[in-house]
Amino acid sequence: MPSLEQRIQILEDRQALQELVSSYLIALDDAADLEQLLNHFTEDAVFDMTALDYPTFEGMAALRELFTGGRTHAMGMGVPAAAAPTGSDSVLFYVQYHLEFARINAAWKITSLRGQPLMPS
Repeated sequence: MPSLEQRIQILEDRQALQELVSSYLIALDDAADLEQLLNHFTEDAVFDMTALDYPTFEGMAALRELFTGGRTHAMGMGVPAAAAPTGSDSVLFYVQYHLEFARINAAWKITSLRGQPLMPS
């Protein structure tokens, strides 16, 4: 059984990762502070959405290009929310995101973000 210190560290890491993902999503939607957004990633991070017919971006310079180019959300095949869609209906996107992390100088960062469609194309 892990020691009390190890169990506390696991809980602290889990909380830190939840906060990292949450603050990344807020920064992504806000898009007002590019440096804050990029701070969520390691220098060699990979943003891979090739499974969604979207390019891969590797490294900080490529991520900067991605997020300054207005391409911040990758979407797969959309499904109208209503059986008989109209011009104002919602569209659902079924994408699963796989993230990998690393602890850098006592802070967690995203090393890899990969999207995978949950519906056949």
